[in-house]
Amino acid sequence: MNPLPVDLFARRLRQEREHQGISQAELARRIADILGTNVDPSAVTRIEQQMRAVRLDEAVAAAQALGVPLVFLLNDDPTAEEEAELQRYLAEYALAQRQWEKSRREMLRLTRIIQTITGGTDLQALLDARGPVEDQEEGGGGSTDPDA
Repeated sequence: MNPLPVDLFARRLRQEREHQGISQAELARRIADILGTNVDPSAVTRIEQQMRAVRLDEAVAAAQALGVPLVFLLNDDPTAEEEAELQRYLAEYALAQRQWEKSRREMLRLTRIIQTITGGTDLQALLDARGPVEDQEEGGGGSTDPDA
């Protein structure tokens, strides 16, 4: 016999929450932020333990709080899970791409300003003259040429 959607949701919610290393209290806080209302952490506990049915708005908010499509929490099909995971990574990729493009435009703007101020002095020479800069991120470095 197939599990009921509410049972499957409860199991998948717990699995995904634990997979992401999020506490029940943190998930309740995120759901509350999305819904604009107070959500007691014990509500998440009771939902996961199948002691309380989840409301549709809570289910949608829980999926948003975990950054997964709602279908991901309602489906036990590995193919559907892989598709949902792919969609999640595609969304993350698109966000990273937008952030990269914004940074690239900012570097181009700053390059133009610096070149105007310095009369066209080579930007890389100016950066080299400043000495090494501590990278904030892993594997930092990279080109200072905004068109690279």
